Amino acid sequence: MLKQKRILLHVGFWLIYFSVIIFNELYLSSSFLADPSSTWITKAILSQLLLLVVKIAAVYYVIYSLIPRWIKVGKKINLAIEGTLVFCFFVLTYRAMMHFIIWPYIYEEPGKIHALSMVARYLYSLLDILQVVGIAAAVKLFRLRIAAIKNEKLLQQEKFTSELLHLKAQINPHFLFNSLNSIFSLSRLQSDKTPDMVLKLSNILRYMLYESEKKMASIEDELKIINDYIDLQLMRYGDKVKVIKEITMKDASVQITPLIILPLVENCFKHGISGSEEVSVINFKLSLDKDVLTVQTKNILSKESVVLEKKEGIGLVNIKRQLELLYRDYSLNYFEKENYFIVDLKIKLASYAGSELFDSRG
Repeated sequence: MLKQKRILLHVGFWLIYFSVIIFNELYLSSSFLADPSSTWITKAILSQLLLLVVKIAAVYYVIYSLIPRWIKVGKKINLAIEGTLVFCFFVLTYRAMMHFIIWPYIYEEPGKIHALSMVARYLYSLLDILQVVGIAAAVKLFRLRIAAIKNEKLLQQEKFTSELLHLKAQINPHFLFNSLNSIFSLSRLQSDKTPDMVLKLSNILRYMLYESEKKMASIEDELKIINDYIDLQLMRYGDKVKVIKEITMKDASVQITPLIILPLVENCFKHGISGSEEVSVINFKLSLDKDVLTVQTKNILSKESVVLEKKEGIGLVNIKRQLELLYRDYSLNYFEKENYFIVDLKIKLASYAGSELFDSRG
């Protein structure tokens, strides 16, 4: 099917080119204008058909032999010499047809040629060949460039998808092990919390496995999984942790990339739980104003927490990279303040790059 389409395109190109050449040959000829007979039309068609053979040979030499090799080879001097010699051959063939076939047998005009006139005719023949070769080569190079861009974009998107899946898979595995250990401990005590804990863990894992593969999810779904995660951790830590949530939004169906917020909450529990008897407080704020999503997490700097230079860890690096891949307009800031570690995230949701990422960013 593709081969047939290519043949049709080539035939169409030469038919259009030949029609234009015949039109110019006739209506730029004073002889035809003075006597617009079928004889002149026949002569024009026959002469241009003979010259077309040379032009077709030159075009296909360039687009199927010279250009592919020119792109691949390093040193091009040999190809340049070859191309020059081949074009000299085409010009000589063109002029031989004009002098020995077209003028004496088709137009029946021997023609008187002077030295400078001969040079001019050879230059005219060269330009005539180069004209159609240039058009065909430009089309060929344009198609090669488009194919290269498509291939590059495909490779980039595959890399982009692979990296995103890898990042999403990096949600702290310690959470899973700790949750299973907690469930095991509760089951041994025959606690009533065990079924709820298993259910919430199941919801979280299902979301990570299936929903995270989708490009977008609603903020409502994202918040549900965050709430399940918080509840699961509260079951684990009990009264040692207090979580203060503040949610402000009008439309919970607004779409966001999955698992972009959860690592922030996970980071709070990972680094913000004190080993002492005091209660560890974690603040989680989320607001949505039109298409601007703002998230702030705040946790106490426990003695077990790493210093700020190393605080970024896998969680914040993960989020930052996902944001770089997915959104054009965002900010992610984190800092220490009054013995608290604070993370501020702001995303303009309309700046989602999605599948057009590589077009829009050039």
